[in-house]
Amino acid sequence: MTIENFIKERNRIALAFLQLKKEKNFSRIPADKRIDLINEVWSVGENLASWAMAETDETDPRKIAEKLGVVIFGADRGNLKKSEYRKKEKEIVIFRDALERLTSEIVVPELSEKILRFLVSYELFHHLENTKTGFIYKRFKFPLRFGFNFYLKSLSEVAALAFTQKLISLELSPQVFDYLVYILFNSDFKA
Repeated sequence: MTIENFIKERNRIALAFLQLKKEKNFSRIPADKRIDLINEVWSVGENLASWAMAETDETDPRKIAEKLGVVIFGADRGNLKKSEYRKKEKEIVIFRDALERLTSEIVVPELSEKILRFLVSYELFHHLENTKTGFIYKRFKFPLRFGFNFYLKSLSEVAALAFTQKLISLELSPQVFDYLVYILFNSDFKA
């Protein structure tokens, strides 16, 4: 394994754990099965991104959304929300106040553009989950006692991260990417 592949693998696992640690039932998954689960879900997200690019012959998430009939627009106040997908309307909303907060300290214009593309890609995944694949987390059912099962809803978020990273070719250092994802999706973040 090359150092680049090792870093990508470490990054993928760290991002997935960041999402899944919010799930109290994640600890019920045997430790030796967690990495396999993460890799499987990550592949689902990457495969969906490959499909979207091939289907639309585009790599820009905004153009892909347009070709798939999804409207993207900005709204002024999202409070702590950065973006959202509205399935009834087939709309992706990017909240300007959150975007301004996220980009206010960035001096590299390309990174500011990546953040916008990141948000659009992430919500585009949720559109595809609603219209094409069904909820990814429902593919993974885990047994409890007495015949009951549980799901980890954050598995859909892990697939969304994989989709986003593949779609926008996000190649940043692992620390920058980890920090970006943490800021974007940590519900405690306040500017």
